[in-house]
Amino acid sequence: MMFREQLDKLVEELNKTTPRYVRCIKPNANKRPAEFDSVDVLRQLRCAGMLESIRIRRAGYAVRRPFKEFFTRFRILAPRLVAAGPDPDFRELCRMLAADVEQRLRQSGVMLEERPWQIGQSKIFMKEELERQFERMIVEGAKHHVLTLQRRWRGYWKRQEYCRIRDAATVVQATVRACAAVSRVFELRKRLESAIVVQASMRAFQVKARFVTRR
Repeated sequence: MMFREQLDKLVEELNKTTPRYVRCIKPNANKRPAEFDSVDVLRQLRCAGMLESIRIRRAGYAVRRPFKEFFTRFRILAPRLVAAGPDPDFRELCRMLAADVEQRLRQSGVMLEERPWQIGQSKIFMKEELERQFERMIVEGAKHHVLTLQRRWRGYWKRQEYCRIRDAATVVQATVRACAAVSRVFELRKRLESAIVVQASMRAFQVKARFVTRR
């Protein structure tokens, strides 16, 4: 009776978790590192039913995502789709998103199966190949946004640097022009003073000459 209760408790705990099973494959019969016997490995995979499991998984819709999770994850692929309102229809948004991305993939030449996704009552079902394409497009989209941000930031930083250099050059030019103007003023003043001295000397000489002549 106690064993039965412990077993029921164990089953209950397992049902609350998401168990992951790891299958161990012997790479070779010699127990040597970095040595793989492809024939033996293939035999083990076939005997363990892994190849059949992979075939069945690829034939069905292996990816199952709730509507809200799917839309939140891949909404970057369709910026025009917005979850508006207090209770958005994520089912319809996911259908439009998946249809839009599938159409773009087919137009770009990507080979997809006939019905790579289906809409359920609470989840969207996808083929693994389609999910890989979605993830690839997310990486490319994120890369594009990162490059755009970097380009905008570099442009802003260069414009600020250019404005600083231009303002500094304007100040230097104004200072040089002011110094040149001051030097020019002093030079003209000296010339003017020299001209006044020469004029005064000439006038004094003329007056003296007339005085001597009259005397």
